[in-house]
Amino acid sequence: MKKQLLWLAGVGLVLGSIIAGCNGCKGKSGKPGSGDEDTTGIDISERHDSMQLVGTDTVTSFQVTEANKDSVLTATTKEILTLFKNKEYTKLDSFIHPEEGIRFSPYATVELGTDKKFTREAFRELITTNRNKKVNWGAYDGSGNPIVLSPAEYFGKFVYDGNFLNAKQAGVNTIYGKGNSINNLKTAYPGAEFTENHLDGTKKYGGMDWKSVRLVYKLENGRYYLIAIVHDQWTI
Repeated sequence: MKKQLLWLAGVGLVLGSIIAGCNGCKGKSGKPGSGDEDTTGIDISERHDSMQLVGTDTVTSFQVTEANKDSVLTATTKEILTLFKNKEYTKLDSFIHPEEGIRFSPYATVELGTDKKFTREAFRELITTNRNKKVNWGAYDGSGNPIVLSPAEYFGKFVYDGNFLNAKQAGVNTIYGKGNSINNLKTAYPGAEFTENHLDGTKKYGGMDWKSVRLVYKLENGRYYLIAIVHDQWTI
């Protein structure tokens, strides 16, 4: 009889331990066995929202229509030329087409195979990590010597080499500067839109020191992205 009582007492102790252990398995949510509570102290929904902001394009989004596209292109060109004038090159990458990148042509004739082209990421690296690196941008007119310049040197000689922001002649899809180089912009970039800012030449040089800069755009997802910059001037 004593053995039976001792056995029952032992069983009672074991059952009590099991029940106590199960009660300790409850998580903060009060659900038995719940182990999925967030112990990091971070709201997952807030973390998701912040991740959505990473990589957001900073180019202003417009509802482009046939009626306002010229105004949009003119305003965008003004922004970009202002950045070149102020040498704020690190702010330019958000204007560049995310897929096609950007091509630089030192003269009116666009050489699709040889003119320097950069993806958005490569351009960002060009004007940061490689800002002092000499790059071959093509060949000088006349001599045929290679155009080997740093990014800032090229931009100062073949992009913003005049007061283009105050050019008296500026427009959309209109060619003002006409020299003896073949202007193949429309065939090189079919269906694209472009702006031109043109500076007349001086009397001192018989007007032959004129210069133009053309910014070429492609409409993508309701906004214009820059795909090329073409510089033009009198050539030999």
